[in-house]
Amino acid sequence: MTQDNKDKQDFLNTMLAQGDAMVCIDARQPDVEVPKAHKTNPMLNLVLSLNFRRPFEVLEDGVYGSLSFGGRPYKCVIPFTAVWAIYEPDTQKGQVWETSIPDDIDWGDKKGAITDAPPPGKPAAKPAMKTVAGSGKSEKPKRDRSHLRVIK
Repeated sequence: MTQDNKDKQDFLNTMLAQGDAMVCIDARQPDVEVPKAHKTNPMLNLVLSLNFRRPFEVLEDGVYGSLSFGGRPYKCVIPFTAVWAIYEPDTQKGQVWETSIPDDIDWGDKKGAITDAPPPGKPAAKPAMKTVAGSGKSEKPKRDRSHLRVIK
């Protein structure tokens, strides 16, 4: 096991002991097993919790277990080589492993926002809008991740 993978395993176990953990992965990597609809996503975010109805395992090489996608279980394999960030969903405090970030993700903005780089010759997509419940107003999603610690 590489030191990065050991650090990711230890950090994930620490986060899970405290509550939920958001795991950011590059689902395109060949050893990642997720539903086909998500397999092309370099920034797939998965919430993990020890309170899940279906148990999962955090082993030295990755996370194994059935996760729910759209209410349907799917047997997933998430190797730590595909993990590039882990954070707490509510406070968004966590860690980023800079050397694991996919090359086509732009990490250059001063606030540390994570944005998807557009394919050559295509304009960048506008950020998705979400509707605030009950208000009828839309707002841009929060993208500031400057509180994540970069691990080199």
